[in-house]
Amino acid sequence: MLSWRVTYMERTEPPDNRALSAPAKTSFTQETGISVSTYRKKVLQVGEDWLWWERVVLDDDELRQSIEDAGTEFHFLRVAGKFAGFVEHYKSAEDARAIRYFGLMPDFIGCGLGGYMMRALIFAAWRPGLKRITLDTCDLDHPGALGFYHHHGFVKTRSEVLEAEDPREIGILRRDAAPHIPLNRKL
Repeated sequence: MLSWRVTYMERTEPPDNRALSAPAKTSFTQETGISVSTYRKKVLQVGEDWLWWERVVLDDDELRQSIEDAGTEFHFLRVAGKFAGFVEHYKSAEDARAIRYFGLMPDFIGCGLGGYMMRALIFAAWRPGLKRITLDTCDLDHPGALGFYHHHGFVKTRSEVLEAEDPREIGILRRDAAPHIPLNRKL
């Protein structure tokens, strides 16, 4: 078994109205028509080292229904045309959006692109009537994730410890994925 601490967060402040400019050769665009196979590939490319497995194990029909839901949106970050990261967020309530996934490809972590991607996402997601954007992160994520989200106006609302079979032990993820996280880690 693997256990991890989940921290639930929210941002209730709208974005400021400072101009947002993309770094050179960088684009952050909303994309539609994401196939189930492309979705799984992108989630694993970005998240396998952080043990993102919970949605890739859904059966094709359930996953397709979720990613094709009218309230779900995807934004992709590209640098010089190369896939650098993505965000998946959805309408979780009439006045709220929830970030399901937010991540960068390993080669782009630490380059300052995450901050741009988060600011661009907040601008894209904040609509008339929106009162909050929520997300959850966990201690399996990048060590700087919690501080990064705080820096971007998210505050902790609660936390809990969860437990499941280690996805590396049961063949969902590569056995050598996330080598910085011990197999069957217990809190």
